Amino acid sequence: MDAAPLSDIRVLEFGHYIAGPFCSQILADQGADVIKVEPPEGDASRGTETLSYNDVYFHALNRNKRSVMLDLKSDAGQEALVTLLRSADVVVTNYAVGIPERLGFGYAQARDVNPRLVYVHASGFGNDSPYAKRPAFDGIIQAMSGLVHLTGEPDGMPMQAGLFVPDHVTGLYAALAVMFGLSRREATAEGSFTDLSMLDSMMSLLGPCLAEAVQLGASPTRVGSKVRRSYAGTYTAADGYVYLAPMTLRMWTALAGVLDTPELLPYFAAPAADTRLDHRDELDRTIEAWTRARPVAEVVARMGDVGVPCSPIFSVDALAADPHVRHRGMVRSIPLESGVGEVIVPGSPLPVVDSAFAAGPPSIGQHTKEILGTAPDAAPRPS
Repeated sequence: MDAAPLSDIRVLEFGHYIAGPFCSQILADQGADVIKVEPPEGDASRGTETLSYNDVYFHALNRNKRSVMLDLKSDAGQEALVTLLRSADVVVTNYAVGIPERLGFGYAQARDVNPRLVYVHASGFGNDSPYAKRPAFDGIIQAMSGLVHLTGEPDGMPMQAGLFVPDHVTGLYAALAVMFGLSRREATAEGSFTDLSMLDSMMSLLGPCLAEAVQLGASPTRVGSKVRRSYAGTYTAADGYVYLAPMTLRMWTALAGVLDTPELLPYFAAPAADTRLDHRDELDRTIEAWTRARPVAEVVARMGDVGVPCSPIFSVDALAADPHVRHRGMVRSIPLESGVGEVIVPGSPLPVVDSAFAAGPPSIGQHTKEILGTAPDAAPRPS
């Protein structure tokens, strides 16, 4: 990456867990100077045991940042906070509604110090919601957003997703909000405030489901490993599972040829004559009788030969070993916080600065003196 797009931008992160740190991690990857402002006890998600789950969780979201430790309940901490706010371009926080104001860095307070700040506050429901004061972790938002209701077998319990989807989606939207705010500031010389809700962020993914439920009176339900309203889904193979998507007439015809089952053809005889969804269970039984008798590699290869989209269902370790993933640099390593050893983290789907994976997360307050140990209004940026 020849130039770092955000090399002249300083970000103050008042964050914990995922959404805030993920947002500022994206900005750090683009060259921003991200200062993680932590209380004396540190970010609540810091691990205490090297290479424990919490430790690698923290490393994946907090590499290549600097840390300032502030006791914002003290006068000295408040004085240092003002210094930091004066030097910053961006504030990102995912603390619960009301806490930034209580600790002295709410938007109105921060704007009084630095009117040009681009300020993004991500919370469960937003500052002006009737639910503003409700606690909202990722699972709560999964439950309320429809994600859990739409996940699982039709006759089974609703299921949580296997990843922290709302936290990460909100972090992505927060990074977008920062970029939009910086663009607006360049044009108007004014700062901005984005009140970002995790629930709103997830609702943006509903697409046609919302109109189905509210307008058409057809409330979407769980379909298990199938795809709603499309002929695609997961099938059992002899040694695992495959995802198969014969979406078009050409693909369906090719599938029937590979399976040597011409009886499939009448169910999709022309683009305007697709009755497969009405007979899905019986058609799936025919397809799965073929896939069950063959290993995953053979199913994928045979379908690939005739242009029918098909994929193994990867475990995370299988994904990490895949040639595409390795070629694209999506498995990376960073130094452990201690500087001894390394930890594996996901790469970035975007071009990033060369130093993005050169440093692990900072220890609590590691850069406090470096950043604040100068004249009160001169918190330096790294050279």
